[in-house]
Amino acid sequence: MAESDRDGIDARDENELKVTDRRLFAADGSLRSETIDEPQEPETEETTATPDGGSADSSFERRPIEEPQGVDFTMLINAMAEPALLFLGEIQPPGGESALDLERARIQIDMLDLLRVKCRGNLTPEEEGLLDRILYQLRMLFVARANQPQS
Repeated sequence: MAESDRDGIDARDENELKVTDRRLFAADGSLRSETIDEPQEPETEETTATPDGGSADSSFERRPIEEPQGVDFTMLINAMAEPALLFLGEIQPPGGESALDLERARIQIDMLDLLRVKCRGNLTPEEEGLLDRILYQLRMLFVARANQPQS
């Protein structure tokens, strides 16, 4: 360390350092009344704050989430239910005979159930009802096929 650097550190007053506790809650969980509202630094043009506290490029445009044109949640559910119906032997595959495959049907049904769990709270009542009905019907078909005597 250079002599001038040490002099700068030594010359600094120890009382210069100020620590401000900005936590909103005390250790016991109660709201602190002595929080200090200091003006925040204005954000620059290039960065803006994101909900997670980070920063984002200003060229990023935030838009409301909209469904793509021409498709909806009903189409997604039907597209995911179709392979399950195929594996349960309910529908004929194009140009072939239906074959019962309970394991693959179970996987398709479980994927629809996972979708139901992950979308909870984000579906309209109609979408949620459709998904519940499809899952119920597929599960009943699965049980019926699983209990059939194998030929």
